Amino acid sequence: MASKKYIEARDNLLKAIDLAIESIIRYPNGRDKREMPGEIEIYSNNGGKIVKEIVKLDNKDSNGNTYTDLTWELKFYNDRKERLLNAEKKFQTLQSLKYDIEDFFIYFQETAGPDVDEFWRRIKEANLPYERENKLEKIMKRGRIRNDIEYDYVIDTIVPFQQEGILSDEDVKRLNEMIEKFESKRR
Repeated sequence: MASKKYIEARDNLLKAIDLAIESIIRYPNGRDKREMPGEIEIYSNNGGKIVKEIVKLDNKDSNGNTYTDLTWELKFYNDRKERLLNAEKKFQTLQSLKYDIEDFFIYFQETAGPDVDEFWRRIKEANLPYERENKLEKIMKRGRIRNDIEYDYVIDTIVPFQQEGILSDEDVKRLNEMIEKFESKRR
């Protein structure tokens, strides 16, 4: 049997997922019109070198219908809920759930728009234990990456943040040094 703390944290995440679904339905931001692409560009940091990779996506259902961004996102969130509700016993831990929470909140922590604003308003209204934070600012102030979650966050955001002008070349240089230091500790 999972602990009471785990069940409470899982249920909070399930409520947050429901709020996400309601928020993106209310403010689809064009997701309901755009077909999901058959491939997507992924950028990653490979030892201080930015690598571009093309990843093929399965953007059709079993009947050959193309998903829109909205239908794919709704399916993704519902699949996530199903996985949480039916997690294997060995994954019914707070530590395992932290990764699910981190993964779920990436979009809402790293983007902006009416759907994101609505989501955070509803999270606060529902009195759920989550808040929006600027993780990169905290990492930059501290000057080091503490764990795998922060490492994944930096890897996922460094290129888009640099492209959007959020990070200067000097910031990117500092982050790459932190990445190298963290990676060398993992070996």
